[in-house]
Amino acid sequence: MGGLTAGVPESPKEQSPDGNGRPSRKGMPIVLLIIRYFLYVLLILALLFAGIYMVWINLGTGGDFFWANYGEQHLEEVGRSIGRSTTVDESVIPAAYWYRTYDGQGHPTGGDMKGGMASEADKLAADHREHRVSTPSKEETKKTGRPLVTRAKADATYAIYATADGWPCVLAYRVQPQWASRQARDRYPNPQNLLLASSGVALLLTLVLIGLRAARVISSKLKVFNQVADDIGRQDLEASLPRSNVLEINRVLGSFDRMRVTLKESLEKTWAAQESQRRQVAALAHDLKTPLTIMRGNADLLGETGLSQEQQSYLDSIEDAIREMADYAQAISQGSVGTASERSGVSTVALRDMVDNQAQGYLNARGLRLERDDRLGSDAGRVSGNDADLARAIMNIVANAADYSPDQGLVTLTWRLEDGQEGGRDLVVAVRDQGPGFSSRALAHATEWLYQADSSRHGSGGHHGIGLAAARSTVESAGGRLTLANAASGQGAVVTVSLPVQ
Repeated sequence: MGGLTAGVPESPKEQSPDGNGRPSRKGMPIVLLIIRYFLYVLLILALLFAGIYMVWINLGTGGDFFWANYGEQHLEEVGRSIGRSTTVDESVIPAAYWYRTYDGQGHPTGGDMKGGMASEADKLAADHREHRVSTPSKEETKKTGRPLVTRAKADATYAIYATADGWPCVLAYRVQPQWASRQARDRYPNPQNLLLASSGVALLLTLVLIGLRAARVISSKLKVFNQVADDIGRQDLEASLPRSNVLEINRVLGSFDRMRVTLKESLEKTWAAQESQRRQVAALAHDLKTPLTIMRGNADLLGETGLSQEQQSYLDSIEDAIREMADYAQAISQGSVGTASERSGVSTVALRDMVDNQAQGYLNARGLRLERDDRLGSDAGRVSGNDADLARAIMNIVANAADYSPDQGLVTLTWRLEDGQEGGRDLVVAVRDQGPGFSSRALAHATEWLYQADSSRHGSGGHHGIGLAAARSTVESAGGRLTLANAASGQGAVVTVSLPVQ
């Protein structure tokens, strides 16, 4: 029993982790453990964001991208450059702007605008060409760098300038950082979105990594409960409880320790009671030998006197009953010390003869008649199990049938062979009485231990729900089955035992 002794329970003080009788309640509160990992998250995020910010500043000051207000701040400067140029290309327009140029008839001639941005620029250029009143002079455009027309849209802000030869050029810019290289601007997300995305990824990775670490640490601390459960499952109630550095876990371990001590004391009391009961049963079985010896001796002396044939038959029944009682006492004695009955098997014919003889003597003593229906033959094979156990199981069924039979009633004992499962044969023993039969409830529960609720069968005084339950247990341990039914004629009950023939 996992080291559990039957003596006085060991004091919890001798096995506590802190030497004071129960698991130590010192430790860090779990709230501090949670706060610690929150602080880890904040610290790592602060370091990551600081690193991202430094990279951002270095890229901005190094000229790798333009700041978000670059487009507005340098618009007039770029406008003056356009006003001084007859040919507008990427050398004139910084990558913070998109541009589109037109000829004198308003047809696009170049630029890097595409899609919806190009369509907006075309509309703006057409509207300006249709509604313009006058065109500022070249000198005025070069001097001020102010746009001829501006228009703010959801995707960008648009502005129209005139080149040195008076042809329109539309600029577009957005109030957000842009890469200083046009290739980078058109291929990658703008620096602001890239910064937000990298910050989001950094936050997600931080939460996942810290979460995995916290889960691993908490799981390792909770493993002490697995150890305690395993020890209790093995009934190793002497094992000292582990301790943790978490206050709440130590409190639960303290509860486990009290439960362990209580369980240990309860089991020891139960085992002591069982041991006392076994000893009493063994002593009672041993003491039965004395009256049985006296009965057997007197029966032998009675047999030496002159007896009639009928008297001799009664004496033979008494001697058979004495031998059965001696066998029962021996079985009780063996069971009380844990010695199992042998299951070498018994021939069906020998089992039939044993049960028939016992049933005849028992029913004669009860004033009942026995009818045998034997269809076995002389050599019908063997069944598994102990012969005395199987005979006792069938006799329990016969006794149950006798209890519910009317005066001078008939009990029919049938022996036959039937096709069994998996192509084998079954020994079928059927016991039928002439009583009122089973109720529907009894058909479902009569083979349960201590069942006594059947009020449909009369004369059942003294029944404690043991006979049929014990018979079913013995039959099933031999690999068979026991079934209940009512007779097809409507009178009487039929209990059938089926045992596989080897």
